[in-house]
Amino acid sequence: MKKNVTRFLLLAVAFAFVGCSSDNDKADENANVIDIALQAKYETPTFTVLDITASAAGAAAKYEWIMTKNPVNKVTDSIVGDTKDLRFTAIYAGSYEFTLNVTADNKKGSKSTIVNVTNEATSYNPYITSIFDFDPAPGMFVNDVYKEGFSKEDVMKTALGRINETNVGYLLDLGGFGGSITVGFDHTVVNVPGSVDFVVYGGDVSNPKGSKANPPAPGLIYVAYDKNKNGKPDADEWYEIIGSQHAKANTVKNFKVTYHKKGAEEPLVSGSALFSDYEHIFCENSDGESFYLARPKSRKEFYPLWATQTVVSYEGLKLDVDFAPARANQTTLWNSNPPEWGYVNAINPNIDIDWAVDKNGNKANLPGIDFIKVINCVSEPMGLCQQQSSMATVFSGAGDLHIIKKYNLKKAKK
Repeated sequence: MKKNVTRFLLLAVAFAFVGCSSDNDKADENANVIDIALQAKYETPTFTVLDITASAAGAAAKYEWIMTKNPVNKVTDSIVGDTKDLRFTAIYAGSYEFTLNVTADNKKGSKSTIVNVTNEATSYNPYITSIFDFDPAPGMFVNDVYKEGFSKEDVMKTALGRINETNVGYLLDLGGFGGSITVGFDHTVVNVPGSVDFVVYGGDVSNPKGSKANPPAPGLIYVAYDKNKNGKPDADEWYEIIGSQHAKANTVKNFKVTYHKKGAEEPLVSGSALFSDYEHIFCENSDGESFYLARPKSRKEFYPLWATQTVVSYEGLKLDVDFAPARANQTTLWNSNPPEWGYVNAINPNIDIDWAVDKNGNKANLPGIDFIKVINCVSEPMGLCQQQSSMATVFSGAGDLHIIKKYNLKKAKK
């Protein structure tokens, strides 16, 4: 009897040891596992930014989002994010699956989620639908959209009528250096990795050395993503598109031009049947140069007629376009070299949202964009050439290349 009791006690001790050992092993395993809180399923329409949030794992944690199911092109196991949260936007409907891997010190964690993307409820316009600001610098054609008594709002409404159907091809003149326009889409243009995302329309820059009408000046492009969803391009949301000329030695930063409107009491200076005033607008720049814009008799006032201020200054990046008269001893025609890409009136008008950077030059990593701002970035003194001393930037809208492709739409004319 004593022997059986002894054997029973030994077995009990053995089982207790095995149980403790198993619990300790599980505790050790759990100690190296990061518990991730992540919603199991989402639903969102196309062309809408979805914020997928996960729990934090500490300051030293590293995150890796992997697309494990892609209904569009079947490409999987691609890394689509490296931050705690993922911003996802889809062009095509379907079920997308993601896995979030997290590492911190010697710990690891993994969690998956599914995003069901539905088709958009309404058909989005592939082109510009809003103008939020129109601020052309003085120039020969800036008042072409103005009629007597127009307010700035009236001017913007007329301007929108020119570009909301881009394939018509009408141009808006932004005037000289610093002139700008701010426009918007009715949806978010998706930033697709490795692809151009939107196209900007402007003037004809083909065969720039040919003897033809003066080519338009390039325009800087800024983009904004409507992060707070208020439908407005807020000041802190803008990022600059870096184009082919930004890093060139002859690109000038912080260039400034000031334009002075002629007072009603100041006399006209005219010595030709072609001009109503040789000294129409007085200009000065940060290089210490000063000059006048000469107004032909066939043209309206160069200063925006709806503007209330009489002196205006613009400061920013200036590009060099190798401006030169087309023929010796004349100033009515000129040649210039348009930039390769990254600007309005560039040879390649397509823009990749991944070219956007913040004010410190860091990549913006935007999920998409809702707004575009275009600014004239060229200033070339031209004498009496029947054009403003700063070459004019022309703009006729922009198009979402993904919608154009998705619905097999005909590309609008440049």
